[in-house]
Amino acid sequence: MAKCKSTYGLRARTLAWAIQASFVAMPMILPTPVHANVNTQQTNIRALSEKGVYWYERFRFDLAVQSFNKILLIEPTNASALRWQGLIDLARGDVQAANVWLGKLQLVHGNNPFSIELQQAIALASDKRQQFAELRYIADSEQVPANLPQRLRQLLPQPPLGEAAVQIYRLMNRTPEGRSYAREQVAELARQYPDDRRYRTLLAELGGAGASTLAQTPTPSAAQTTRRPANTNRTKPAPAALAQPTTPEVAPPPPAEPEVPTAPVLSDFEQGQQLADNAQKQIDQGNKTEAARLLQNAVDLNPSYPWFRYDLATLLDDQGDAGSKQAARRVMDEGLAQDKGQEMRFAAALLAARQDRGNDAIELIDAVPRENWTEGMTALAKRVQYGQYLDGLRAQERNGDFNALANSIGTTPKWRAEPEVQALEQNLQRKRQVRLRMSYENAIIDGDEGVSRIDSDEIPLQLDLPLDFERTLFLRADTLNANSGRVNPATASNFAKLGTTLPTDPAIASDRLDQNYKGHVVGVGVQTEQYRVDLGTTVGDYPVNDWVGGVQWRTSLGEGSLRLEVARRMVNGSVLSTTGAIDPLTGERWGGARRNGVSAVYYQAFNPTLDFVGIARANLITGKNIPDNTEYNLQGIVGKTVFQRPGHEVEIGASLFLWSFEKNLRFYTFGQGGYYSPQAFGSLTFPITWTGNVNGWSWQAQARVGASESREDDTALYPLNPELAAAAAAQGNPTLQIGGPGGGTSTGLRLALERQVLKNFVVGGYFEIDRSEGYNPDRLQLYLKYSFGDFFELSVPPEGVAPYSRF
Repeated sequence: MAKCKSTYGLRARTLAWAIQASFVAMPMILPTPVHANVNTQQTNIRALSEKGVYWYERFRFDLAVQSFNKILLIEPTNASALRWQGLIDLARGDVQAANVWLGKLQLVHGNNPFSIELQQAIALASDKRQQFAELRYIADSEQVPANLPQRLRQLLPQPPLGEAAVQIYRLMNRTPEGRSYAREQVAELARQYPDDRRYRTLLAELGGAGASTLAQTPTPSAAQTTRRPANTNRTKPAPAALAQPTTPEVAPPPPAEPEVPTAPVLSDFEQGQQLADNAQKQIDQGNKTEAARLLQNAVDLNPSYPWFRYDLATLLDDQGDAGSKQAARRVMDEGLAQDKGQEMRFAAALLAARQDRGNDAIELIDAVPRENWTEGMTALAKRVQYGQYLDGLRAQERNGDFNALANSIGTTPKWRAEPEVQALEQNLQRKRQVRLRMSYENAIIDGDEGVSRIDSDEIPLQLDLPLDFERTLFLRADTLNANSGRVNPATASNFAKLGTTLPTDPAIASDRLDQNYKGHVVGVGVQTEQYRVDLGTTVGDYPVNDWVGGVQWRTSLGEGSLRLEVARRMVNGSVLSTTGAIDPLTGERWGGARRNGVSAVYYQAFNPTLDFVGIARANLITGKNIPDNTEYNLQGIVGKTVFQRPGHEVEIGASLFLWSFEKNLRFYTFGQGGYYSPQAFGSLTFPITWTGNVNGWSWQAQARVGASESREDDTALYPLNPELAAAAAAQGNPTLQIGGPGGGTSTGLRLALERQVLKNFVVGGYFEIDRSEGYNPDRLQLYLKYSFGDFFELSVPPEGVAPYSRF
């Protein structure tokens, strides 16, 4: 038995060798007419391939399949046709069928360029679909990450070919480093595949060196070139023509006798086809005016043929201006007046879809009976419907209607697998993640020990608990240690610094000379994209504990946005104004000022590089044992971006600030408020700001210079206590603080830095100093932000954790 098997195997191998040898020898023994037949066969294949691509570009997958099926009947192993069959199934959404064609292609031809191209297209439509959608999403964002090119290069195991190359290198163009790399790669592809117009077109789009030369390089023969329509950059997703194989020329033997050539008589359609082919060559060379003239001639010869009209219309539409787009629409409307058939309606619907006239596109193909719809019409209808659905979702996202967005996604499962919808849903789910924000902040203001000096530590802590996709419950539990130091009796003047009495009075309790207090500022609130409501209070050993809170509301106003707020907030500036103080002699408490009022903030961007912020506030300031005071201020800020590139922006600005208080209560005797309160104040400041975002780092550096003028009224040192004033007078001490003009120059510096340590963990910090006449605060904050989910976004510019005392 083993011998029989061995003999059978030997015979089989011998037979295989014989067949191979006959194939090798066949060209040597075939007569000349057979060579001519081979050449004719290759010519037919090229013609069928061009026809198939023509219909593929117009979403007529049924007609395209017919052409490539005919090629496979002539040549069953034709690599290009096998590749095209896979791409057509992929365009229909049938990834499984596309994989079958890939298997056939790899079995016969191995991993040749066509196999790799189809394999990459399948990957981007299946297992790499979500990853690629995310990269497209961040490439369209305002701040494109610098590592985008590296992430795109890691998307596929091999350098991209065909449509994958066009899509990937076009995204790489969003960063300077990616643009340089993409140019090199596309230039090399254009040299390797001179018949593939996509690479020359993309190279010109990327501005690559030699793009114009490559664009004008003639192809081996017109028959080998796949003609593409003028609409190479579609505004809606559409099948794109991929590379065609270069079929080796088999030169026929010269005729035995010279024949007198006769001029062929061409039909109007054949003339139109030649004009359209010549128009495409003019487009490749950048001569769009001449291309439009040639296509118009083709339309004039064939007024009822839809596809010459469509090519002309898309060429006009690509000009981008309103007049050209109207002209493009008029071309198709005139065609519909000539012929209201199925093909004309479909071509007009394709133009309407690329012009974002989705309702018009649906109306045009709806006039065709549904049983007569082609696959292309079905695909177009689905694409338009999906585009309209996606536009609706994005509008809900822009408006902050996240609950409605979640409902829209959940009630339309047929679109849920689309990468754009998945990206929106992923962002939605991140809004349900619990988040923690925490920081440490130290603030120092020079002044008299135990009186006007501040050395405070704050530890803000905020926990965000989403209630749904829009509303978030936040809890605040800030630690605030307000330290002013110890009143020094040896340097403090009677009735001139803090409290009511002589610093050497034996009745003074020693521990009351320390003006250092510890406690917490706690609160709870609910916020959405549109509003914020909060209520809180101070608790601890503060001399004055009181409540704070507010309601904030945001809305659009014309071309800008408006934020209104009604609130009661702490008044910073000193320990006295923030937490209150204790009189060293009597133990009485005063201070703890609170702003009670309204504010409005208006923002408008005049253009991408110029914006304006206007602020108006009115407050009634109250506190314990201090007079009520009214406060008004107005501020206008203009910012102009003077330098911008991916990851970097430099802005210069100007800020005018006007400020006024009814009473001057900036001193520290009993009844004074301890906060700066001039009767007139005006300043003009000029900041320059550099904001950056590169490789998971975010930063902002700002330097500012300015000048101010102010005026303060005379103020009674004991505004609520005539008895104290009389006692001070009896001691020969002042009872009135003389006011007057003030002002001068000012400088400031702020440095902020933030780092994405993990996808869900961000750390950062900032340092800020101000220097002006009588006011020189320093502030330092270190912070962390953590999500109990999969993501916490990097803030650009860096955004710390504002203490509740400065809400």
